[in-house]
Amino acid sequence: MTPSRPHSFVADSTLGKLAGYLRLAGFDTLLDPGVPDARRLLALAGAHRIVLTRSRAVRRGLGADRVVFIEPDAPPAQMRQVTAALGLRRRDCRPLTRCAACNQPLEVLSRNDAAGRVPDHVWRHCDLFHTCRRCGRVFWKGTHARRWLDRMALFFDEER
Repeated sequence: MTPSRPHSFVADSTLGKLAGYLRLAGFDTLLDPGVPDARRLLALAGAHRIVLTRSRAVRRGLGADRVVFIEPDAPPAQMRQVTAALGLRRRDCRPLTRCAACNQPLEVLSRNDAAGRVPDHVWRHCDLFHTCRRCGRVFWKGTHARRWLDRMALFFDEER
């Protein structure tokens, strides 16, 4: 079965950092906190999510077309494996549009509403802020965002 929206994922609990990387790249990625279980992951995946796992039992239970079995240990290598296995390209990404912690799409936060929620020097120098409605975190494009955007090039075949 091929998912109808190939840019949505559910990752097992052993892949928390990979889930964060995918979210930072803009991919809708659920993280199952429990012990990897094929039935639960399949239920979370529904009809459109691709399952990411390091569990051989999950891979056997779901079959090759429903799962990407993650082999590398390091999250950057895991991300490269996912993009290569699924033929994802950098243009498929919507970087820094989802909360890395809870996967919700970010919303624009007015500068006035950011006051008191970000460090003073950030508020003085930034004009654009985003927030996660679920967890309340506030985001802005500082040096961390530029580093992430630069790092993303390493994850895609067409940029190597």
